[in-house]
Amino acid sequence: MNYPIRVEGCEGQNIEVRPSTMFTDPKLFINGQPASKGPNRKQMVLRRNDGREIIAMWKPRLLGLDVPQLSVDGKIIDVVEPLKWYEWIWSGLPILLIFSGGLIGGIIGFIGFTFSTKIFRSSLSTAAKYIASAGVSVLAVIVFFVAAAIVLGAIGG
Repeated sequence: MNYPIRVEGCEGQNIEVRPSTMFTDPKLFINGQPASKGPNRKQMVLRRNDGREIIAMWKPRLLGLDVPQLSVDGKIIDVVEPLKWYEWIWSGLPILLIFSGGLIGGIIGFIGFTFSTKIFRSSLSTAAKYIASAGVSVLAVIVFFVAAAIVLGAIGG
């Protein structure tokens, strides 16, 4: 899911942010094309309507778990509204699998956490977000037990 943003001086341009995934960094797109690399690492170049080039950089939020802010020419742009603390808690319930399932539980829990945060960023109603996130948590537990049974069966335990 891409998030459209508005950058001062770039009105009329289609500027979007694609948040990071488990395997990719966030990406900035201008009129459907990835932003040009800047002069330094982690910098991107945008061209304003007057032809002036400006520098954009990512500003991580919440240890890199949330959609980052974008710093453009020294001004901070919130790509999306940050999740509330209780949405983080609710989304993080699958991570509790790490305490009973070690590495397998942690991996499955983190995947469940990622899906739940995406649900809370969706356009569903508030009730539907909590129901869908609870479904992800239940599914994570089921997947954990199936994975544990497969691992135990494979090692003859």
